[in-house]
Amino acid sequence: MDSFFVQFVALAWEWKYFLGLILGAGFIFQLLMIPARDRLFSVYMFVSFFLIVTTYWILKPLKKALFIGYHKLHALSFMGQLVDAAQAELLAKELNILVAFLAMLAYTLLARRYKREHYTLIVSSFFVSCIGLFYFYLSADNALSVWLFYLFGDLFITSMLLMFFSFLNDSFDSKTSKLTYGLIGTGGVLGGFFGSSVIAHQSALTDPASSVLLSLALVLGIVVIEHFAAHIIDRRPVLEYHGTVVSPLPEGGMLAHALEGMRLTIRSPYLRWLAGIVMFYEITSIVLDYQFTSSVLHSVAPEHYKSYFASVYAFSNFVALLVQIFLTGWVIRRWGIAVALCVLPISVLLGSLGYVFFPILIFGSLLNTFDYGFAYSIQQTAKELLYVPISRQEKYEAKAFIDIFWLRLGKGLAVLLVYFVSLGFSGASVRWLSLLLVVVMLAWIALGILAGRYHKRLENEQDTP
Repeated sequence: MDSFFVQFVALAWEWKYFLGLILGAGFIFQLLMIPARDRLFSVYMFVSFFLIVTTYWILKPLKKALFIGYHKLHALSFMGQLVDAAQAELLAKELNILVAFLAMLAYTLLARRYKREHYTLIVSSFFVSCIGLFYFYLSADNALSVWLFYLFGDLFITSMLLMFFSFLNDSFDSKTSKLTYGLIGTGGVLGGFFGSSVIAHQSALTDPASSVLLSLALVLGIVVIEHFAAHIIDRRPVLEYHGTVVSPLPEGGMLAHALEGMRLTIRSPYLRWLAGIVMFYEITSIVLDYQFTSSVLHSVAPEHYKSYFASVYAFSNFVALLVQIFLTGWVIRRWGIAVALCVLPISVLLGSLGYVFFPILIFGSLLNTFDYGFAYSIQQTAKELLYVPISRQEKYEAKAFIDIFWLRLGKGLAVLLVYFVSLGFSGASVRWLSLLLVVVMLAWIALGILAGRYHKRLENEQDTP
């Protein structure tokens, strides 16, 4: 039973052509569901999403390996105490909150000054420049470059996803988005599966310079695709949104304008519910990952860690791919956004209860599947659909606050929460952390229902002449 995931990967590889045929058929079906006028743009966005996530999975293991490797040889002193490599990484994760705050300010100001196509070009060009600099100056023996590269990796994925979805949410109305987001979301899920299972494990990419150079090529590809996608959208009439009521712009200087996204979120119940969902997910993800890691550490021999982790991640990514292709679009069209938003918390709720009663390796490992399998498929698609019927100001400014700063703040707080709570839990007792998740899931489901119903109301307002 404990080798289920290893056996699955072996079986999936044996049947790879048959599985590829099934997934390909599902992709074609999704494409045919999209109106003809939107298919080319949807394919562009599918490829762009695929390249963004693939690039992240190239950068993620590299930044972690360089950071851990450096601090394993060079102890860090913090507040008069030496910290090991793992503790140094926790400090870097907390520093991400400050980086996210500065990024939020920058992206809010850019969204106010530039059109969406220019906004995406500026953001993408910034990351092209940064990756180019890392190609020349990244060194495993240089503390500054290692720290900057670690912070850059998280900034890259949050910023590029913000840019991508802000542009996407500003390009479709609610009706069309329900037909297209399933296919487009498949690009991200496929990018995660491809990047983590294929690209990141290529022996040719063991050299940091090779990984950075490939990342540079992929981001340049994203810039080219964005150009063609923007050209298609520019020929369409500008969408009009009813959205929630947006109060007048604040008086004051640059900082007051940059913090407008936070003000919009605080004043809007709808955006507060959305922010609550994001916060609950960050807490959930950290707890599930801790329980999963603890289960493996106490049940798997050290020499099998790498293969077991890789097998579970491959299984989870495969589940996410199946969910995105065959379930996400159908649930959203048939049952609506509220139900789609509840799929992940209900799955985690059931999985957590199962782990409480059966704290064994396979249940602990399935917690990872409940997280990755649903979070980056149906959950992300449904969450992004919440932004479609609101105003452009909220799409860019409130989204920058929620998906950049609030997300990183939630992750940082969740790390601290789990760290202190976990001091009293070790071994099989980590299952009792699931009781915390049960409470969080019930609150999450309530917010999902509220946000889904309000989204339906905004859609009806949009359809009213």
